[in-house]
Amino acid sequence: MSVFENEVWFYIGTYSSEEEVGIQTAVMNTDTGELRLVGGIKGIENPSYLALSTDSTVLYAASEKGEGEILTYQINPETRELHLLDRKSTGGGAPCYVQLTPDGKHLLASNYTGANINVFAVGDQGALAEMTGEVKHTGSGTDPDRQDAPHPHSAVSSLDNHHVYVSDLGLDKVFTYRLEDNGTLTEEGATELPAQSGPRHLIFHPNGQLAYGINELNSTVTAYGRNPEDGQLEIIGHVSTLPEDFTGENTGGDIRISPCGRFVYASNRGHNSLVHYNIDELTGELSPIEWVTVKGETPRNVAVVPGGYILVSNQDSNNIVQFAIEADTGKLLLTGNELTLNRPVCVMAEQPEPGE
Repeated sequence: MSVFENEVWFYIGTYSSEEEVGIQTAVMNTDTGELRLVGGIKGIENPSYLALSTDSTVLYAASEKGEGEILTYQINPETRELHLLDRKSTGGGAPCYVQLTPDGKHLLASNYTGANINVFAVGDQGALAEMTGEVKHTGSGTDPDRQDAPHPHSAVSSLDNHHVYVSDLGLDKVFTYRLEDNGTLTEEGATELPAQSGPRHLIFHPNGQLAYGINELNSTVTAYGRNPEDGQLEIIGHVSTLPEDFTGENTGGDIRISPCGRFVYASNRGHNSLVHYNIDELTGELSPIEWVTVKGETPRNVAVVPGGYILVSNQDSNNIVQFAIEADTGKLLLTGNELTLNRPVCVMAEQPEPGE
């Protein structure tokens, strides 16, 4: 089923009860940017983060609740309807991030209140098989309100599938684990951040040797170099996500890198903006270029989608706002296209197959 001649489909996770529509299916016209909601499903509580298989046939959703679960859905290739394949317990509370390893063999899950990180093997038809690995963090940070315990907020794989990096907001550390062939995790070390940074999300540059992490509590982005010998992350520098004249309350939200590898975008919850950085080709350092309003409140998620667009999920204003990316400069242009829906917190778009 095609809605537009040239289109990209995407899925939206929301904060919702099982009785409400939790995951929405939507489509974008890549020629005009027009956005359209097409359908949705109930039966999952707080699907706050999503992941897609590389062939866009399977969707994974983290159910952020007290007894966390990962739900797996088969995607109908014609209608994009979602059909539940299975559900797996994470053995911890509030899973808030899921990611497939680049080779598609394992799914990583981070449990914010459970303090544990899971590795699941991916089986036939994309359904999750057994849990092959699990680690649990211990300790605390220096902020009594937000860092009284470990809070792993994301686990991401290196592009070569050899390592997993866990950003722990509660401990001010990014942990490095070696991902063994059998799906277990072996701790290799940790990169310490300044006190009360609150590392949240991490993304890798297309070259695989640079990474950028957004820090929730002190509204900064940290640039890292990846040691090719042991996979450890070494800090290059830190840069604020906020303009110098802003003095209000703010927390860092999400971070993305442009497919060309020249620009980084990060969201501010409070300032309610996206900051656009240029990447220094020689050093990997970031320079802020502009701040643009997100036309909403609490931009929790940022998604770079095919066609040269960014979609921002504004959790507390119930809208998703679209920007066009200017190819040469990376600057963001508000298109006027948006969607209205209840508490959107994640957009996961289908990606073109290699060679398309």
